[in-house]
Amino acid sequence: MTLWSRRNSQHGTRRGWLGARGSLSARLAGAGQSFGVQVLRQGRQRMRADEARALGRTRLGPAYVREVLLRVDDIPVVFARSVTWHASSNGPWRSLRGLGTRPLADVLFQRLGLERMPLEFARFKPASRWQRDVAHAWRLATTNPLTIKSVPARRSVFTRYGAALLVMEVFAAAHVPWRWPSGRHCTSADVLTDRKS
Repeated sequence: MTLWSRRNSQHGTRRGWLGARGSLSARLAGAGQSFGVQVLRQGRQRMRADEARALGRTRLGPAYVREVLLRVDDIPVVFARSVTWHASSNGPWRSLRGLGTRPLADVLFQRLGLERMPLEFARFKPASRWQRDVAHAWRLATTNPLTIKSVPARRSVFTRYGAALLVMEVFAAAHVPWRWPSGRHCTSADVLTDRKS
């Protein structure tokens, strides 16, 4: 079982990326010459137990899931998975269905009425289901193996009109220029604390 914590245990530049507020897509777009979203799969799936708990439910049920790779200068850098109850994908989160290759940030950071819970952080152990699933998706999408043995990830829950959406972002690339956009360094204002943002 993956343990999620409010503590960001990463070091260096990667710590800033995991803890940064706001749109990850916008920040990645500022880190290179081009930014793109590669859709891996999207549609109805069964929700996982840890996802159901994060969304405030104890039972499992049908979910609407979107999995993508975020690319900077055509290099895959982040695996992202968004999950909501299937019924919510026909209601408050129906915009997920029509995103295509647009980033989820177009919904999350450009609309009113959204609330975001604090970020949670984890490192996927090599034998964990999450690590295996991310490695499998990464290889299928890129034809390259996942080279990080313990992949860092973050997640947070967004709510809209009472419906919850869980967004998980896995920083799976090992050798990319994880520079801060515009060459500036991470400041305390960019890092999410243990309060609602």
